[in-house]
Amino acid sequence: MDDRFYIRPMTTDDVPRLADMNPGFVSETALHVERIGEGYQVGWRLVEVQLPEPYDKGHGYDFNFSEQENILGRLRQPDALEQVVIDSQTDQIVGVLDAAIEEWRRVLWIWNIMMDVSVRGRGIGRRLVENSIAWAERYRLRAVMLETQTNNAPACRFYARMGFQLVGINQVFYTNHDIERGEVALFWSYPIQYQSRREW
Repeated sequence: MDDRFYIRPMTTDDVPRLADMNPGFVSETALHVERIGEGYQVGWRLVEVQLPEPYDKGHGYDFNFSEQENILGRLRQPDALEQVVIDSQTDQIVGVLDAAIEEWRRVLWIWNIMMDVSVRGRGIGRRLVENSIAWAERYRLRAVMLETQTNNAPACRFYARMGFQLVGINQVFYTNHDIERGEVALFWSYPIQYQSRREW
């Protein structure tokens, strides 16, 4: 990661400042979901397709009041992982990692991992993912998990490169017509390996 940027724990004063970030993305491709079979023998296949014109999420990830309240709630949890990336030249927040342990299934769930568009490609996302994996290992969790969408092909490629495995598809996660909308929820898992996993 560029020495210009540094990571520190998030504070309550940081949360309103998240709204100043622009974590949108542009994708020239998307993952098309093909449903195969019926009933309990159903399956899915993902095919990356070229879009007629690039999909521009723009400012689609707004850290509105409701989302800020959710983050504040997780920030108060003793085992949550809440970090921000600061640009040392401007003191602006340019990245965020918002994750919390789900104790009942022993996983670290990443709610938000985002970078401002101005700082992409500098290793910040990789460092935040590595921090989440180290956190999960520290707490002896069985996995790091997250959700993204089929129209965010850059994120899907990134998580695959980082060693995450695609473990689920939910074609009605957002609406009853997610496939038609071209935005289907994908679930990813990074398994944490230990010598003894008898409890799992």
